[in-house]
Amino acid sequence: MLSPSEFTVGTFGQAVPLSLILPRTQYEETVIIGHIEKAPVAVFLSGQHAFQYFLATGSNNWRGLIVPNIRVEVDETTVFDPDESRASLGAVIRTDTRIVIRAKSERSSNSSTGITLYDDLSSAGEFQAGFKKWQVVIGNGPEKRVLWQTKEKRETDA
Repeated sequence: MLSPSEFTVGTFGQAVPLSLILPRTQYEETVIIGHIEKAPVAVFLSGQHAFQYFLATGSNNWRGLIVPNIRVEVDETTVFDPDESRASLGAVIRTDTRIVIRAKSERSSNSSTGITLYDDLSSAGEFQAGFKKWQVVIGNGPEKRVLWQTKEKRETDA
């Protein structure tokens, strides 16, 4: 459950990076707000557009329940080396001073990019680590709540 001070309602354009947007209707989707070069970007986490992104600035057509100040946690048991195996859409990668999510532009069906969720972390240098499973949480300790998490891949999805 969410406390009244933990959320608001608004458009994607009003949400700041590290916000999760939860759907209010069957026509809305779960979205995380990251950024590319400080410009807010909306990445769909659910629905037919999962792991597609678009610039959120000025986006007033998409709306939802906005939960700011979320945290991303990775499942260390799903770690992989992105230099040795291709990172699939939706994977989270620790690279240089950032944590990024692999997503593709709504306008491009072929290439993907890393949408920054966190930056200004201590440098990983030339090394990277990817994670297939991750989750979005708020709160700490006994107050911690999971708001969204990657789904388990079925054998037929591999």
